[in-house]
Amino acid sequence: MSTYSTESAFAAMFESTSTRVYGYARRHVDADVTPDIVSEVYLVAWKRRGDLPDQPLPWLLVTTRNVLHRYWRNRSKRQRITTQLESIEALAAMSEAPMEDRLALTDAFTRLSEDDRETLLLVGWDGLTPKQAAEVLGCSANAFAARLSRARRRLSAHTGDRAPLRLIATPTGE
Repeated sequence: MSTYSTESAFAAMFESTSTRVYGYARRHVDADVTPDIVSEVYLVAWKRRGDLPDQPLPWLLVTTRNVLHRYWRNRSKRQRITTQLESIEALAAMSEAPMEDRLALTDAFTRLSEDDRETLLLVGWDGLTPKQAAEVLGCSANAFAARLSRARRRLSAHTGDRAPLRLIATPTGE
């Protein structure tokens, strides 16, 4: 039996994870669509509450990713990328980092592949450990570590000295 089988336990889990699930979804879709995506994620979680792991965030982000894939299945790639980049720019605007660093980082992100952006943001924005991020992406921890290293190297190549990588935080457990 899962830790989240009761209504009160599920509600507490929702309270502790919904902001991060919302942030993940918001990075991929417009603000008007995000609540629908998040609602569907928690509907799936409620239906499968008996199967939820003790650390539900990676599971919830995998579910969010699956819901987003269904959503984007009928959308053009160009529209999806435009929305994602607009979301990244909006998130960068909320940072307290100097304007030049934010602009350089946003510019560098637009030059990265979708996979590189996702890799960096799972760790740097969503606060997942590399092991948890590997679970979200459905790969091994070693494969994710290599992917993260390559993505950081490519980001660094695009930023030069303009935007320090400290803007992409790394949680403990790497």
